[in-house]
Amino acid sequence: EKAKTVINNILMYCHDELTHPGQVHEELDIEPWAYRYLIGPGGCEMKHIQNNWKVRVNIPRETSTNDKVLIVGERDQVERAKTYVEKLIWNAENNAKGRDKADGSTADPWGAEEEQEAWMTPYMYKR
Repeated sequence: EKAKTVINNILMYCHDELTHPGQVHEELDIEPWAYRYLIGPGGCEMKHIQNNWKVRVNIPRETSTNDKVLIVGERDQVERAKTYVEKLIWNAENNAKGRDKADGSTADPWGAEEEQEAWMTPYMYKR
């Protein structure tokens, strides 16, 4: 019975007190669209989190028993990594980049149009 409990904990939380003493886990409810920000280009963000705080970050797959992102490690390191991940996801949600950026920067950088003078007429493109 104890073995079943240990195996279920390892499957669900990637650790158990018996096999990994002193380790805790934190579950984060992160939307699947935000996983790419958590992983980063080429996995660099994931490596950064795991190496800086000496934790393991587990992103759920289709076959996972747990559907939340798990951070596993020592208690203080898990808390720090969790704070970093929450900040990372908040920035991903609130700092739009690219075409969808809605900051009003679509204005003409050259300024407003001036009146057309007579000498400009042959050079103007009619739409």
